[in-house]
Amino acid sequence: MGIIGSIRKHSGWAVTIVGIAIVAFIIGDLTKNQRGIPDVGKIAGTTITRGHFDAMTTELSEQYKQQMGLSQIPSETEYQIREQVWQNIVRETLTGIEMDRLGISVSPEELSDMYAGEFIHPYLRQMFTNPQTGEYNIQQIKYLTDNFDQLDTNTKAQWVELEKNLKQDRSMQKYNNLVTKGMYMPNAIAQKMAELSSTSSDVRVAMVSFQSIPDAEVTPTESDFQKYYNEHKAEYRVREELRDIEYISFPINPTQEDMDKIAEEVNQLWEEMQTTSDDELGFFVSAESDKGYDSTYKRASEFPAPMDSIIARTNAGTLIAPQIVGNAWMMAKVQKTDMRPDSIRASIIWIMNNKAGGNITRNEEQAKALKDSAEAMLKIGMPFEEAVKQFSDSKENDGDQGWQLDGNYGFLNEDIISHAEGSTFTLERPDKLGYCIVKVTGKTTPARKYRVAMLSRNIVPSDATEKNIYNTANHFAGQNRTYTEMIAAAQEQNLMVRSDRITMMANTIGGIANSREIVRWAFDKETEIGDVAGQVFTLDDECIVVALKDIFKQGYATLEQVRPMIENQVRLEKKGEMLMSKASEAAKGSKDISALASTLGTTVDTVSGVTFDAYYFGKFGMEPKLQAVVAATQGNKLVGPVKGAQGVYMVQIDNQTKIANSEEEMKTKVATIRAQMAQEASQKANGILTLLTDNAKITDQRNQHF
Repeated sequence: MGIIGSIRKHSGWAVTIVGIAIVAFIIGDLTKNQRGIPDVGKIAGTTITRGHFDAMTTELSEQYKQQMGLSQIPSETEYQIREQVWQNIVRETLTGIEMDRLGISVSPEELSDMYAGEFIHPYLRQMFTNPQTGEYNIQQIKYLTDNFDQLDTNTKAQWVELEKNLKQDRSMQKYNNLVTKGMYMPNAIAQKMAELSSTSSDVRVAMVSFQSIPDAEVTPTESDFQKYYNEHKAEYRVREELRDIEYISFPINPTQEDMDKIAEEVNQLWEEMQTTSDDELGFFVSAESDKGYDSTYKRASEFPAPMDSIIARTNAGTLIAPQIVGNAWMMAKVQKTDMRPDSIRASIIWIMNNKAGGNITRNEEQAKALKDSAEAMLKIGMPFEEAVKQFSDSKENDGDQGWQLDGNYGFLNEDIISHAEGSTFTLERPDKLGYCIVKVTGKTTPARKYRVAMLSRNIVPSDATEKNIYNTANHFAGQNRTYTEMIAAAQEQNLMVRSDRITMMANTIGGIANSREIVRWAFDKETEIGDVAGQVFTLDDECIVVALKDIFKQGYATLEQVRPMIENQVRLEKKGEMLMSKASEAAKGSKDISALASTLGTTVDTVSGVTFDAYYFGKFGMEPKLQAVVAATQGNKLVGPVKGAQGVYMVQIDNQTKIANSEEEMKTKVATIRAQMAQEASQKANGILTLLTDNAKITDQRNQHF
């Protein structure tokens, strides 16, 4: 069933659709809440149940594990997946409401066209194109659609999933096109911009830099701050509720007494290791090493330095004395050394008995008989791939298991290593669930490898040390119950205070992983600004005392909250006002650029070829406002003052030249300007979700669950 394998092989394709990694959003399920379990949230009136959220998270997690080859997802990734799920629920709910309102849908005819018509969807083309010929296989699509009722349950579900996502993607394309086409550059404006770009000016410039006024001479008033805040308020919109925290870390490091005790234990283990037989060594290391026993063969370079170089020049049977490697003691014995490939490949015929469960009904005798038949057919020349189709319980990829690292083929690994490429062998499964007939199909060039019994003992603080540090942190927290007290005490005791701005579903603070409990405390409805947490948080190798400094509610940050961020800009605005006034007064007394420059205490510079669409204004860099003023001014005149990005400018236009453009060239310029506008509109369409989110009522209650 290579067709079904194609779908399974590409089951992670949905991760790429519209930049998301999520399964289809089933609106009907959202209104069904599980009894006694709080909802995860509500989006524009649509309830998001915990059950639905968990189902979507589970499916995406399974996709991730399959793609990454993991059996378990790291905790940090779990939170990233939950965040991905939430963001896509928000996206699909809000855009779904918009598309319903606008009547956007995908007809059966459109869907059919995406399968096998003129506009085949790119993801289908990717999944069902023969990599050898480059041809799109319509017959595979036809097989799946015509035989849908005969497909197994998993394949049906994957096909339904595929179809839903194709419809969703096409609907989003239509919606984005509507938004993009709604932004339009009128021809008259494009014509005027083209005309301005066709004027080149040679100018002399007198610029007074903002830096010419010392900061100490500028004292913005409260009205200055308020004015700037009112004009730039939209830049400080808080789209997701935030918390500002400050915290002090008390590192849990081993004392000298701890390290001496560990060294004593290591010496004792070394004595025992030297007298342990090779047969018992694996059990000894498994019991005593902090990292367990690894029996796989590795290159010397795969071991940590300096053990790598020692192992590389060590013969089998040699012991390596204890030494500190990183933050651990290590000792080892090189048990074996061999020339082995890094990767191996095999194809397998699986013949299971009814102990394996599922839909296998044959007993052990029948399984053995089927295995004997398969061996007989192979012996008389049946191609292995044909034998897979006829005898194997798993026919996916014609039995090919793909390239695997040495050690990753489980109970088959050593037999694959020991058999020559192209040879075939049979094994009974160790769990007695059946048989496997294996053909070795590939091996990389052998390299020197080592099987090493490595005993590692981490250098960690003792329980007593951890308790002492915790008590120190707890005493500090108990003595300083407010943010103000904590900061004052930290300064007095010369303790470093760190800060972070966190979201409700963050899982780290300041790079410290698994900090979820701190985040939950900061967002607890009982926690107020200025509070110090009543508990000390122990995270890996440190104790944390944390205080809530500020809360940023959804909406617009207050002036007081943004004051530290805007202070420099407010001061620059004030300097600009002062320089504009000074330049205006100077211009009243003289129209000569050199005299003006002398009065303003600056010099005159020359800039040639100034145009409306130039990237830079000479050595002054990007000054689009100034370039626009010069381009729009007719004739040789003194222009200014103009407040730019670097300072205040007075400009003498000495010469203006109209760049000769034919009618065709002007049409090209206009078309280019409009095309640039269309490109910008397309980019801005990507921000439509932000606008929809800003205008929707969203209640996020995930913090009650995770």
